[in-house]
Amino acid sequence: MANQKNINEDFVQNIWNDQRFFDVDLRATDGRSISILKAGIWNSDEGPDFVRAEIIIDGQLQVGDIEIHVNSSDWYAHEHHLNPRYNRVVLHVVYRDDDLNLRTRLQDGQRIPTLELLNLLKTPIGDLFDEAEAAKTTTVDFCRVAGKFLKIGHLRSIFDDLGQERLMEKADAMKHLRIRMDFEQLLYEGIMEALGYAKNREPFRELARRVPFSTLTGKIDEEIQAILFGTAGLLPSQSQRSTDLDQSDKTFIKRLESIWSASEQARMPTRMVREQWKFAGTRPPNYPTRRIAAISQLIGNCQESLMMVYLPIILQSGEADQKDLRKIRRELVETLTPVPSGYWADHCNFGKRMSQIGANLIGRGRALDIIVNILMPIAVVWAEESQSTTLQVAVERLYSSYPKLQDNQITKQIQSQIFTDLQPHKEISPNAKIQQGEMYLHNNFCRSRLCDLCPIINGGATDDSAGDTVQAAATK
Repeated sequence: MANQKNINEDFVQNIWNDQRFFDVDLRATDGRSISILKAGIWNSDEGPDFVRAEIIIDGQLQVGDIEIHVNSSDWYAHEHHLNPRYNRVVLHVVYRDDDLNLRTRLQDGQRIPTLELLNLLKTPIGDLFDEAEAAKTTTVDFCRVAGKFLKIGHLRSIFDDLGQERLMEKADAMKHLRIRMDFEQLLYEGIMEALGYAKNREPFRELARRVPFSTLTGKIDEEIQAILFGTAGLLPSQSQRSTDLDQSDKTFIKRLESIWSASEQARMPTRMVREQWKFAGTRPPNYPTRRIAAISQLIGNCQESLMMVYLPIILQSGEADQKDLRKIRRELVETLTPVPSGYWADHCNFGKRMSQIGANLIGRGRALDIIVNILMPIAVVWAEESQSTTLQVAVERLYSSYPKLQDNQITKQIQSQIFTDLQPHKEISPNAKIQQGEMYLHNNFCRSRLCDLCPIINGGATDDSAGDTVQAAATK
């Protein structure tokens, strides 16, 4: 039986992530109606617990973050009401409402609803607690696929299908965002968020919404930089920190400060602050300042349409052979890996030089992630809205042609669960689409332990008769 004192924030996060509560006719503590379209993506880094959630509050669609606590008073105990990083939270979810405040106050003064889960649970709290405790001891040994002999052809086909499902899942998420923005803003926000990696994903998303793409078109690189840096609160004049500057630093910064001061955005009442950005623990080439320089250069070079930079290149994939597909992939990467010029050729921040001079503003690995996870899903939505079969075919061919990207924690875990020394991962000839399938399997089956529905077992990709032999040999 669960001891109430043992219920911690991670426990409540799991309840929210798995949606283990009745979600019909939900009401916030202040009486507002709540409907959950998307619970959001679990954030393993600093900041709100779930990001990119979609919630309907009193009939109005809200896209933003979710913060989870055991008690409603924890919001103030943790001083989130003083932290601008939490200004994009649209719903405060708590296990128990122990506070008199019916609405939660953000740093910018807005009030958001609080949802209490205590009396909404589908399963007795003791059973949920026992499940959580059991999950802590679960290892890959409990995976029903682990150690079994695999039918490689079947398995590759299953992961390929799951990779397609993940692409369409991402496209569906983009469709929801299309309700409130055009394609240019959609792609711009997607690239900005990807440039933030885990540590700066949220502030980059906020910056993209504070400075829409439409306000930057037709401007030169330095104008875009000045507006973005100024709105982000990252110009030297906006910082309380002293920085050693040489003459070249001062000349460049003075130019940006002058452009910013004359801009319309400088007269807006609210701006971001430097404290929202994470520099500590980030490699200098990935500093937010360099990433802002990167998006500034991409926009400055795009001639007023980001979509028209990439769609014509993708369209060439429809009838391309393997050699031409390689050229197309290379061209897409080149458009997303601008070579820095001027100040950012040898700087990672204002007054801070880089040891690696001339490095691209965006690395190849990050460019590939943007292409597969942002550009491809948006191209799918464009093809559907424009009813372009040609573009649909081109996206499918290009997506299926991408080689394996860098592994992440999820793909590594799936590989360790399923494959053995006798049947290594390389036997399925993994590519980017296969990796996306591995992530889809983890997110939709493994994480919730839906073993009975596992597509690998149900798809006939395991051979139980050979499993004992493989397991025995693998342990020698």
